[in-house]
Amino acid sequence: MSFMTGRLGLMHRIRKAVRVALSPAMLIVMAFTAISTFVAWHFAKTNERDHIHRMTRLATSAISADLNSDMEAWLLSQVRLARMWEFGEPTYAQWSAFAGLFLEHHPGCIALEWLDPKYEERWISRAPGQKIPLAGAAIREHLLTDAANSKAILLSNIVVSSTGQKQWITAVPIFQNGGFRGFVLGHFDVQRSLDTMLNDIEKLDFSVAVEEQGIEVFRLAGSNDENFVGWAQDTSVRLPGTIWQLRVWPKREVMSEMRSNLPAATLLFGAAAGLMLMIIAWITDFLRASQRRFSGILAISAEAVISMNADHKITLFNRAAESTFGYTAGEVLGQPMELLIPGRFQKVHKEHVAHFTHSDKNNLLMSDRRHVLGLCKDGSEFHMAASISKLEIAGETIFTIICSDVTEAVLAEAQLRKSHEELEIRVQERTAALVNMNQSLELEILEHQRAEEEIQELSRRMMRVQEEERRNLARELHDGATQNLVTLLLHMGRMSRDPSVISPAVLEEWMRLTEQSANELRTVSYLLHPPLLEELGLGLTLRSYVEGFAKRTGIQVTLSSQGDLDNMGFDIELAVFRIIQEALSNIHRHSGSRTATVRISCDGDVLRLQIADQGRGILEIHRSGVGLGSMRERARLLKGQLAIETGSTGTTIKIELPVSHLIRSHALAQAAPPPSGS
Repeated sequence: MSFMTGRLGLMHRIRKAVRVALSPAMLIVMAFTAISTFVAWHFAKTNERDHIHRMTRLATSAISADLNSDMEAWLLSQVRLARMWEFGEPTYAQWSAFAGLFLEHHPGCIALEWLDPKYEERWISRAPGQKIPLAGAAIREHLLTDAANSKAILLSNIVVSSTGQKQWITAVPIFQNGGFRGFVLGHFDVQRSLDTMLNDIEKLDFSVAVEEQGIEVFRLAGSNDENFVGWAQDTSVRLPGTIWQLRVWPKREVMSEMRSNLPAATLLFGAAAGLMLMIIAWITDFLRASQRRFSGILAISAEAVISMNADHKITLFNRAAESTFGYTAGEVLGQPMELLIPGRFQKVHKEHVAHFTHSDKNNLLMSDRRHVLGLCKDGSEFHMAASISKLEIAGETIFTIICSDVTEAVLAEAQLRKSHEELEIRVQERTAALVNMNQSLELEILEHQRAEEEIQELSRRMMRVQEEERRNLARELHDGATQNLVTLLLHMGRMSRDPSVISPAVLEEWMRLTEQSANELRTVSYLLHPPLLEELGLGLTLRSYVEGFAKRTGIQVTLSSQGDLDNMGFDIELAVFRIIQEALSNIHRHSGSRTATVRISCDGDVLRLQIADQGRGILEIHRSGVGLGSMRERARLLKGQLAIETGSTGTTIKIELPVSHLIRSHALAQAAPPPSGS
């Protein structure tokens, strides 16, 4: 009777504790604690973020002011160097002395140049030991023109030298007594110059980078990408002729100093309060489970609930347990707990229960590290989540195990893990593909840059060749037809004063001079453009030209040809004609040979050309001349090859040109119908 009274008193106290724990007041306290903790944490975190942004902005302003000040000082020093001309024309010694001082006090300056008003270099001074190639040839003329028009110092955009170094150029116009005298041009290495200007910034523990037109051109030594996202501050550095974008963000050390401990303390306090509330909830759940066990509500529990005594004998087996394990309550009551555990885990189970019995814990989650296995009546095993609790009633220890079948969750977790691994593999493959695409794009950009450089070099070569041809033409006209016409003019002037001097011999001389001038003018016209090439084709035109050349020069030329030479298209026929013309002209002018041989053949795929003489060979000073250069350039433009063999017994020039694609293009052009209206 006393036992039943104590039991009823215990259950009454449990119900009272549960009502207190789940009372509206307790729920309000829990909600208020959670909301207050979040608000306090958010406020502290906001203040911390604002403080870091404010300090970063202050650092950005200081670094920007320092960079602006240093750049203005460097530019002013170069302006002062240009003002030397205001006190008269400096000597080279004076220029070298002042330029040397400038280079000494401005580390990072590669070279200083004085250019005359025609942009031609007069003097140049380099920093000691500096052999870095100067960049900016493509933008140089535009920069100088803008500086001359503005009459003020200008800074170029960042350019890259042939060795990959980033540089900028400053141009200062020079004026003397109101007259324009040229420019002082400064070449500066970006990395070394800005490192010198910002060397006192490193101790601030901020990362610094400079961008121009969205491209990073400088990063301070020791800078890294840590804390860049979310914390970087930008500001514009306006310079004469360009604008730099300065980016500053904190390093790890200064970020640690600027961070506050208040957000962490707020979370710690909130976690402590939450933990306390969780303990209260846990106690409430425990008491509620005890009440269900003693009141018989366990029979309808959705979880499998099993109780056993200190001897591991089953004393309670609810309906959910029957459904989970396949046994009825009558079959297992009084049986050992090991009936529901696979044989390989029974020993371990006993050891864990014994350890739990002597521990201070009243409950234990058995599946906190891994799922445990249960054994069904039919011998099958399944994954389950299980917890065990103990309670002493009247000196007797009662163990209560609550478990559930989580086989589907385990399978879903395994499937999710497999899907995650497959996703990781796809991400890696996609990343590799993107890297390959990026490398291909970089190669295309490099090829495009090389093509632009080749086009520029080709334009310069063609201009030199044209200029040389004009000089040759002027020399031919001056030494030939012009002299004859002047002589004829003098004779006619003499006749106008004294008609009696006219004689058959004088008339014959006049006719000879006139015919010689006409022949020479016809030769010059032929050299400018062979009129027979488009009408008669390459074969007949070459034969006609060789015959005329032999008559004019007295050099015996042997021409042999094989294959069809008249269906290759005008471009390649003209190129071949000009190469032969230039080669024979060189033989006449320089070789001293009295004979020459021209062999040309075409098999439909490759045109082969060989020109040989028996002269003194090509002298060293002529091997880089314009004539040979023009022949090489014509062969290169047609994707051909030119080889020269020269010695004391003569010179042989061999050329091979691929013509199959040109012949096909020419045939298609001839077969195409004429445009309407033509």
